[in-house]
Amino acid sequence: MAHHKLSVVIHTKNAAETIERALRSVEFADEKVIIDMHSTDQTVKLAKRFTKRIYLHHDVGYADPARNFGLKKARFDWILVLDADEKVSPELRAVIEATLAEPKADVYYLPRQNFVFGQWILRTGWWPDYQPRLFKRGTVSWQIGVHRLPDIIGSVAYFPAEERFALTHYNYTTVAQFIDRLNAYTTLQAQERLAASPQDHFSTRELLEIFGGEFAKRALTLDGVQDGFHGVSLSLLQAMYESVVYLKQWEEKGFSQAGSGDFGAALTRVQQVWRYWWADYMVRQTGGIKQWYWRVRRKLMV
Repeated sequence: MAHHKLSVVIHTKNAAETIERALRSVEFADEKVIIDMHSTDQTVKLAKRFTKRIYLHHDVGYADPARNFGLKKARFDWILVLDADEKVSPELRAVIEATLAEPKADVYYLPRQNFVFGQWILRTGWWPDYQPRLFKRGTVSWQIGVHRLPDIIGSVAYFPAEERFALTHYNYTTVAQFIDRLNAYTTLQAQERLAASPQDHFSTRELLEIFGGEFAKRALTLDGVQDGFHGVSLSLLQAMYESVVYLKQWEEKGFSQAGSGDFGAALTRVQQVWRYWWADYMVRQTGGIKQWYWRVRRKLMV
């Protein structure tokens, strides 16, 4: 059976440290399309060693417009979208080639193996991190905005949540990198959220609940504590992310008068939420009489 030709689309912005690794991993593709958002480092020079199909796109602070532009430049019927800090392993290459020899769906979701601060994060909401990255032309497009879900047309299939089927993503390599992206993305998301749902009232209680709720979700509901210090640290950073979005919404409103309320009452409420989710976590981790004990504590939030 004939093998379907494959276009690889990669968007770049100052990716000199990672672009060669990404491009070497997809040398099997029939074409490689680079959409560069006006890099100021050696990204384009390095990419030229692998492909002549390099296009410039205005940098709007996030990838989706450049990614959609790249889809239009791809010439073949099947497309693999890759980030500049990702790579395709030899095992995944074999799976992709076998899939293209006899595709059973229009869109394939690939699990993504995220390495953060040097460790593969298996919990904390970071695995299997499914992404629709292998698809037939015209079936996937990304909505404009930060961390938006793509629009999909056609039949869908998922590669198994196993390492050999996963994209390798070298995500945040330093804390500074996380903070830099946090600062950029939270500004955009604050503007988007206000546009979608205008907010005029801000309060200490809501700010604490946003921070405490996100921390509890990541660390306990999504088992981040089982990722050790990495998981707890990421839970904290992601709780900071959501809190900064809220504070930048407040900033967009001109630092309008916010309700301070009773700080003690707000803190007590956060403590109650945390006790609930800690008890819920322990219910899932224990059995027998201990599980009964934690079920009671969860119900009473004590």
